[in-house]
Amino acid sequence: MQVSLRVVRVQNRAQFSSFLGLAELIYGRDSQVALVNRRETVLLLDPRANPALRHVRLALFLALQDDIPVGRVACAVDEHCREENTGFFGAFEAVRDEQITRALLEAAGKWLREEKCQRMIGPAMVNTNQRVGVLIDGFSAPPAFVLPHNPPYYRELFENCGYQKLADLLAFEWLAKEALPEGIKRAACRARRYAGTVVRPLNPGLPLNREVEAVHYILNRSMEQNWGYIPLTRTEVLAILTHYQRVADPRLLLLARVDHHPAGICFCIPQPEGPEGKPAFRLALLAVVPEFRHRGIDALLLETCYAALPPRSRIEMSQIHEDNTVVLKMVKRITPHPPVRRYRVYQRNIP
Repeated sequence: MQVSLRVVRVQNRAQFSSFLGLAELIYGRDSQVALVNRRETVLLLDPRANPALRHVRLALFLALQDDIPVGRVACAVDEHCREENTGFFGAFEAVRDEQITRALLEAAGKWLREEKCQRMIGPAMVNTNQRVGVLIDGFSAPPAFVLPHNPPYYRELFENCGYQKLADLLAFEWLAKEALPEGIKRAACRARRYAGTVVRPLNPGLPLNREVEAVHYILNRSMEQNWGYIPLTRTEVLAILTHYQRVADPRLLLLARVDHHPAGICFCIPQPEGPEGKPAFRLALLAVVPEFRHRGIDALLLETCYAALPPRSRIEMSQIHEDNTVVLKMVKRITPHPPVRRYRVYQRNIP
């Protein structure tokens, strides 16, 4: 009996519901992974919740086998992307079938080619600032909010379809019961000796716009040379801060200033507890602008964050580019352990 396979562009609510429902097909109807996947996908694809979509063109595709949904993919073009003629594919979910994967990625590539793209990279939804990469190592570690979690066979599907490695992003784990290394303490002490250096939590008593301006400046100045970083708008920064202030301990949302000038940030947000029941956090952002580097401000931010964490906490530091030697050097000063997870980003020229 011949099986009918077709790929359609999502055009209505019923198709979008099927697009979201792929999470239950892959991970199980009642699984926590499926629940988180659905919720995060809805938020990332909702223009009201994700202001990045104001400068992104987006298309969603659904693979149907005998009219039953068996795969999905999103593709996007970001007007603010610094890589010319580059589009993104993401939100990928599919059963273990190379033909289905190939059909989905070909549909994404065709749409991106019509958008004048010559290369596609991913998984990245809706750009490389947001949910990026496919998990290829570290499946035994508990899933983290916002970070990808997928079946191991996704790597095989992408590589069998001709996609090549572009970059690996690493995740490390640090236990708060382990004392901060002496080198971090000395660097933090050095930072305190600079007159006018202040580290404090984001101040909910100040007009949020003032904090947004500071964080917007710090992020775009500190990250401008980082792989995959796309400059953020003030509206995007406002959305990030609004979310973090809603979910995080305010003592873990830290802003550093030098002589009242924005200098650095450290944001640590809660994660699901691991199987041992320890409090869990993700060091989501640690950044210092170039003109204030080498003063120990990053160490001072870390030390201040460490002092506010529950004593038995597990802290994840991710996603760190494998070639980011500056950050990896800092990580190795904090923890001697190897990465707990590895994510891969693929690329392919669009024929």
